[in-house]
Amino acid sequence: MFKTMLGIDISADAPFSRGDRKTTADITGIMGFTGDRRGTMSFSMSLSGALMIYTRLMCETFDRMSPEIMDAVGELTNIISGQARKELEKERLHLIAHVPMVFVGKNVEINFIAKGTLTTIPFWLTLDGKTEQMTLDYIFE
Repeated sequence: MFKTMLGIDISADAPFSRGDRKTTADITGIMGFTGDRRGTMSFSMSLSGALMIYTRLMCETFDRMSPEIMDAVGELTNIISGQARKELEKERLHLIAHVPMVFVGKNVEINFIAKGTLTTIPFWLTLDGKTEQMTLDYIFE
């Protein structure tokens, strides 16, 4: 999605388990899933990363958090989850996505609907010479 829609290359580091259930960056999109399994996915990034992506996506520039930036992060969360569900359906795992929610602030406690271990995948993107980290967290039972 980042390469196709935004022309941005991203790279992923190795996934790892995390004990806490708090947001890791300035803005986080969260989406719940039900169906064959139930769980939650969250997508977090810095404000500067969200502003860069928004500018690339909408050809409009903001210099601070706004409802437009929050909507864009919610839509990115929706797009990412849609692609993940498409891939999981190839494995015959059917998931129904719920409406994404967006939280602003670091270390916001999240009560995921599923029990178990939270897995984090760190991603890196470089845009306009600046490198930003994003994280994708998920938990399924």
